Amino acid sequence: MIYQVFTTLLKYKPMRLLLQRLKRGKLIKSLVPMLKEWYDKDFIFQSPSITFLGQKSLMDLSKILSYVKFNKPLIITDQILIKLGVVVEVINVLKHHKIKSIIFDGVQANPTTAVVNNIVDLYHQQGCDALISIGGGSAHDAAKAASLTLTNTKSIKKMQGINTTHNVSLMPIIAINTTAGTGSGATNVAVITDQQKHFKMTLVDKNIQPNVLVDDSDLMMKLPQKPSVWVGVDALVHAIEAELSIYSNLLSKIYARQCMHLVYKYLPTVYCDQSNKQAREKMAYAEFLGGMAFNSASLGFIHSLSHALSGMFDVPHGLANAVIMPYVLDYEINRKNVAHQLGKIADFMGIDVLANDEFNKAKETIQKIANFLKNLGIPHTLSELQLQITKKQIRKMSLHAMKDFCGISNPVQFSRREVKHIYQNAINGSFENI
Repeated sequence: MIYQVFTTLLKYKPMRLLLQRLKRGKLIKSLVPMLKEWYDKDFIFQSPSITFLGQKSLMDLSKILSYVKFNKPLIITDQILIKLGVVVEVINVLKHHKIKSIIFDGVQANPTTAVVNNIVDLYHQQGCDALISIGGGSAHDAAKAASLTLTNTKSIKKMQGINTTHNVSLMPIIAINTTAGTGSGATNVAVITDQQKHFKMTLVDKNIQPNVLVDDSDLMMKLPQKPSVWVGVDALVHAIEAELSIYSNLLSKIYARQCMHLVYKYLPTVYCDQSNKQAREKMAYAEFLGGMAFNSASLGFIHSLSHALSGMFDVPHGLANAVIMPYVLDYEINRKNVAHQLGKIADFMGIDVLANDEFNKAKETIQKIANFLKNLGIPHTLSELQLQITKKQIRKMSLHAMKDFCGISNPVQFSRREVKHIYQNAINGSFENI
């Protein structure tokens, strides 16, 4: 109920601005538990208890399996990773420690509530006692959402929001990355699609932070070109939004800035040469840094708009972020503080800009980012995705975007009318404000 009230308030720009002011003043944080958790979020920093980074780091998983307290984990993955032989590598590590595993291979892009419920059913049927997710954000999000369902009596739809659960019976979660960008394996966030409403639900809960993260770049070598790029740009969006967030802090800035630099330097190499081990490893580090940045500072309206787009049309999350990003940034630069920050972002990324004044430097930065995306094969407009987007769908997506609370951290608060205009700009490929 609290979440529904909260998201209803988010539909209106004046209420968003009021909530931001109240958060800064800490005036109403004790009124309801969910709002208290949201108001306290900027004082919480979470990360996996153990993170193994670098080539061959999957082998390091053996170091903890000798004393972890589970005997029959449920592996959550997809059929492609099974065919590529990635899953069997993990199974062999488990077998070495005499740990029997069960496989759920029904993960899909933009996982749905039905997928989560199927994971829960198999977990109970097989008597499992832990979760191991292998893949990218879809596998990790599905696992984290399933862990909430397994340790609480609420349905997944009723656990939307921030720390809406209070069950301290934590589910062991090991996240093993095969992509470099989503950051999901490092964070306490899960995004699940309500397929009936075509709406992406966001769950932020301290109880779903993975215990162990494996970021082995060798497992990412088989990822094809396009998915590699999409998830890589996702990491860049995480870093940019965390840097611009009104809740950014010294710690999140350290992570975000290094992430931007690594993505800008190494993602083009991955695009041109998927077998380049150094570039793959640097992108694995970038993913972790981007995840840690937004886990601390939250995100922004790029994610709100892309969530709504993916929920409506099932566009891969990283691709949706990549297409939407320049249009949201362009819409914000009339705000002096945003223009100043975008100029700084150019410096952090390593973008050479010629302009001297802040506004034109920001404008040039956005254009250079757009060119960077174009050179990675990212479509410039939503029209290029072959989506037949109607005015009715734009209205519905704008409503869903306004209800998505990633945007509350954004440095500029939009009205629903402005969100519709940004969508239209992204369809037409035009950079213009009202």
